[in-house]
Amino acid sequence: MPKTKFQDLTFTVIMVLIFVYVMTFYNAGMENGVTFSTFGYALKNMWVEVIGAFIAQRYIASKIVKKLVARIFDENDKPVFKLLATAGFTVSLMAPIMTFYVSFYRLGFSSEFLGHWLSKLVLNFPFALCAQVFYVGPLVRWIFRSLFKKQLATN
Repeated sequence: MPKTKFQDLTFTVIMVLIFVYVMTFYNAGMENGVTFSTFGYALKNMWVEVIGAFIAQRYIASKIVKKLVARIFDENDKPVFKLLATAGFTVSLMAPIMTFYVSFYRLGFSSEFLGHWLSKLVLNFPFALCAQVFYVGPLVRWIFRSLFKKQLATN
């Protein structure tokens, strides 16, 4: 979707902000139950994860995902398959990275670290994949297309 570096940066920022909010909300809800205050809690406590997710997505995952998708698909393949592969590969990389990052941020390298990381990853991965494919991904693409309607129409 993004055609320029600015568009790519904007797309990444929108995706990271919305996705980290959703995952922070999900994890808070899993730990403490979902209440009205969970919405505010997620917004207040997501910012350390936003920084980590932006760095991981922009400088690690996106480069690997682009290479993987390019290796499997060519320009004649249906865009929906490329989109689903991109979503799947992105979650497959970002879920372990971000779960590791958040586990380290919360626990440090303690005796509980590995068990915490793996148990959180088992819970986060399926939710992240479904959220990316069915909700967050489509929402972010709609927002992006709305923001860059004129620029995308001229390309």
